[in-house]
Amino acid sequence: MIYTAIFQGAQGKLHSVRYLDVVSRKVAWLAATRLGASTGECLIALVSGDHPVYFYENFVEDTAREDRTPTQNHDVFEMT
Repeated sequence: MIYTAIFQGAQGKLHSVRYLDVVSRKVAWLAATRLGASTGECLIALVSGDHPVYFYENFVEDTAREDRTPTQNHDVFEMT
């Protein structure tokens, strides 16, 4: 079964990967969690299928707020 796994790194950066595992969601979740832990990342979501995932930084260049991480304390309605 193909899954799209969404991970968050120690610095708050989000990214997604295509992930292959068994049909059982519980087993796939635990395996993906271990996969992320091996690189110091936390599994946020596991979606059935191969899907593109877009994050805040894909749409907004946040150069005026250098003191914050890209996903921390941002206005989700501000699209500049």
